[in-house]
Amino acid sequence: MLRFFAGSLGAGLVAGALAFSPAARADGPRVASARSDADAPVAADGECDAQPSRRCLETPPGELLPPPEPAGEEGEAPPPEADRANYRVVKDDLTGEKRYVFRKHRFVGLPQVLQSPAFGTIFGLRARYVNRVPGSKFDRIQLDLAARISTRRIQDHDLRLQLRDLLGRDEVIVVIGAIDIDPAFPYIGVANNERITGVDFRDRYYATFLRTYAGSAVYAEPIWQLDATPHRPRGVLRWFAGATFAVDRFEAYENSLFAEERPEEIGRQRRGYYVGGVQWDRRDNEWNPSTGALHETSFTLAGPWAGGSRSWARYSLIARWYRTLGTEKLIFAQAAIFDALIGIPPLIPLGQVGGLEPIEGLGDRFIGRGFYRRRFIGDTKSAVLTELRYTPVEFKLLRWSVGLGVRAFVDVLKVFKTNEAIHENFHPSGGGGLFILWDRFFVLRMDFGYSAEGAGLYLAGGHPF
Repeated sequence: MLRFFAGSLGAGLVAGALAFSPAARADGPRVASARSDADAPVAADGECDAQPSRRCLETPPGELLPPPEPAGEEGEAPPPEADRANYRVVKDDLTGEKRYVFRKHRFVGLPQVLQSPAFGTIFGLRARYVNRVPGSKFDRIQLDLAARISTRRIQDHDLRLQLRDLLGRDEVIVVIGAIDIDPAFPYIGVANNERITGVDFRDRYYATFLRTYAGSAVYAEPIWQLDATPHRPRGVLRWFAGATFAVDRFEAYENSLFAEERPEEIGRQRRGYYVGGVQWDRRDNEWNPSTGALHETSFTLAGPWAGGSRSWARYSLIARWYRTLGTEKLIFAQAAIFDALIGIPPLIPLGQVGGLEPIEGLGDRFIGRGFYRRRFIGDTKSAVLTELRYTPVEFKLLRWSVGLGVRAFVDVLKVFKTNEAIHENFHPSGGGGLFILWDRFFVLRMDFGYSAEGAGLYLAGGHPF
């Protein structure tokens, strides 16, 4: 298409040079001269669209010529220096000119070797495809596929598809499917705030065998917008609604803590629920936010009428802030989480937070690095996560942009227990890590977390928040 466009433009310039008199080339507005051949045929309606020719390119007498278009794809001006990584340079075969072409399609597929104390070493394949339009730092289409298996025989296979503004309403649609086979799914008790040291949480006493098949869909649409300023990105307030259905099958190990405390959940359980809420999004981008905020609050309702085995409800609030400190390379990021369940919730929601896309916690690679996976579960949970991210090195690797960064973090967790003072039993952890920003759409990180109960090394994709 670029070659055709360049050829057509070159033909237009040649035709224009032949059609103008010397007077027309003088300074001032350029006006087309009369045609040298009054009897020249006129292009029929629609002919120029089907088959461009010289007579289609000629300008009628007396009409002002349009100004020349700037270099770039389809008349785009060269991008600013800060945005050059989103473009590639191509050379026109006819004119020899170099043009900046926006990279609409991006794909990365790579083998993964991840690490977590609860999962062991994880081997797998992950692929991400994104489609992005010029002028936007948000993906129009984002597709993630992953298949992983760990040395502890834990299997995790998932698909996530995010569509943005396909209907012209600035809407967001998210569809998720997952299959998990976990012979080491942890259970360390509900609201267990006692410090546990010198214990191997990988022992079967603290585990159960879980198989999960789940699918969900969420639709979000703007209800109010705040225009961008020179220093702040555009803000969008969206409502969202969605549904989730999952089938869980628990198999208890003999003499395990799960068999002692939750025998009623052994066997097949169904989780069906609807979620609704609002989200405020004022981030400057999705993959590595440096300014703005992302907040969401939601209500979840579950019961037999939604396909579930139990009736329960959840209120969730997650607030995230991002700020640069003097330079765009240094980012201060913080998240505050509050999650409350009522009714008779099953085991899995007891160890999750969030309603739009529930996150596993508290403990392990997302929330509470340094604590064991799902170390703190319960009806009411809260957490505050603080990170300092610094990206001192950015360079080009062939046609891809790569950034190398370091981080320091502190996570503070709390699970509430009946008749307990609000200031008691906070569980801090902290540490640091490295991360790679690949081509401005994918993040791979390695974190080391330390807590009063131990330490953990985590290799994972994406920032924790």
